Amino acid sequence: DKTIALVGHTDAEGSLAGNVALSKRRASSVLQHLVSNYGVDSAQMSAEGMGFLSPRATNLTEDGRTQNRRVEVILTSIE
Repeated sequence: DKTIALVGHTDAEGSLAGNVALSKRRASSVLQHLVSNYGVDSAQMSAEGMGFLSPRATNLTEDGRTQNRRVEVILTSIE
């Protein structure tokens, strides 16, 4: 009965629209991996994209940009 949201993020290179699309594809890829390799029910997950709107680190360095390219898992229901 648990549900999660997979939220993709990118670095700040490129346009917002392009990065939102890329981050959504990134989250969708993780969703498909969880379904295919671990048998997680796809109905329990959603995939969203935030683009570069929520950075973890600076986008001024390569290390920071690398940290910003990620997918976060958010528990949306515990019952």
